Amino acid sequence: MLKRLVGVITVKNNWAVQSIGYKKYLPIGRPEIIAENYDRWQLDEILIIDIDRSKLNLGPNYELLEKITSKRLMTPLCYMGGIRSSHDALKLINRGADRIALDSLFRHNPDIVDTIADTIGLQAVIKVQPLIVKEKEIFCYDYLKQTPFEKLDPMKFVKRNKNFSELMIVDVENEGVLGAFNENLISMFSKSNLQLICFGGISNSSQVKRILSNPIVSAIAIGNSLSYREIPHKSILPQTEVDLARQTSFGKITRGAKDW
Repeated sequence: MLKRLVGVITVKNNWAVQSIGYKKYLPIGRPEIIAENYDRWQLDEILIIDIDRSKLNLGPNYELLEKITSKRLMTPLCYMGGIRSSHDALKLINRGADRIALDSLFRHNPDIVDTIADTIGLQAVIKVQPLIVKEKEIFCYDYLKQTPFEKLDPMKFVKRNKNFSELMIVDVENEGVLGAFNENLISMFSKSNLQLICFGGISNSSQVKRILSNPIVSAIAIGNSLSYREIPHKSILPQTEVDLARQTSFGKITRGAKDW
């Protein structure tokens, strides 16, 4: 399996922000500039999360996506925020997104998710599931209401959730905390055939290597820490197999591949 690094840009009021536990937000800068940095650092994917759009029922932020795609980035883009229909999803793809990510729509309107997957292909759909630990139990978390809503039953979760290519699990308690991702969240899905993207409190190379050594983990997503490092991929994530695709005109690999 290819192991990847996803750079996350959290957007609020059209500004990129540092998010801490879905409750505190500190401004960082313009999303399109941060996207350019991620592209220059040769990350494997960029995930744009506009946290205002669903909460305020505004629909997707097409203008923001167009600003970012106007930079002619080489890195694949994934967009999340305010997606309500297959029309929204297709419009995002047509405006430059390679994939979309969904959270509450899976819970409230699964039929619409089915239509979206049929329209753009399930390989272009990521399911995002924030998780939180309460009294040693793991619960699914509603970031809009900022509350747990259901104890996690992994097998039941898998059976009723299809129509996506990867599951992004978010450690809510440790989101924005350096080196604190709760790896017990991964073990809950060990008997599933899901491919996981892990996000929330991941910031150092040893932690990344350990998490990526798990066969069900396909990617690490990092947001805050990427905004405070110079060419951070060199210190956070050593070379991945995806780098084999990044070649010069002379056929030489610009960065090497590493087995995990």
